[in-house]
Amino acid sequence: MEQLLQRIFDELAFLRANMATKADVAALKDDIRALESRVSHIEQTMATKDDVALVPAIREMVGQFMERMTVVELHVQEIPMMKQQIEQLSQQMQEVFEKLDHQETVLQALSLRSIQQANDIHYLKTNAISTK
Repeated sequence: MEQLLQRIFDELAFLRANMATKADVAALKDDIRALESRVSHIEQTMATKDDVALVPAIREMVGQFMERMTVVELHVQEIPMMKQQIEQLSQQMQEVFEKLDHQETVLQALSLRSIQQANDIHYLKTNAISTK
C-alpha cells in the first residue's frame, strides 16, 4: 500500500514537473500568433526566394506545434481530476492503515489472552497432579 501511495505521489511530482501550466499554454499561443503574423508579413512584403521557400516549412512547423499544444492543453485539463483521484486514494489508504492498526491491537489482545489461558491451564494441570 505504501508503495502504491509513493508511486502515486511520484507520478504527481512528475506531472507537476513536466506539465505545462495554463500560463505556459497562453504564452505559447502568443508565440504562435506572433509567428503567424511574421509569416503573413513575409508573404505580404518583398521577400527573397529563400524566404518564400521557407514559408511552407514554417506553416508545417506551426501546424505541428498547434497539434502538440492541443495535447498539452488536454493534459493540463486532466490535472485537477488526477489530483482528486490521488486525494481519494490517499484517503482510502489512510482508512486501510487505521483498520490495520485496529486489527493489530485486537490480535495483540487475543494473543495475550491466549497466553494467559495457557498459563491458567498449565497451573490447573500442575495443581491437579500435585493434589493426587
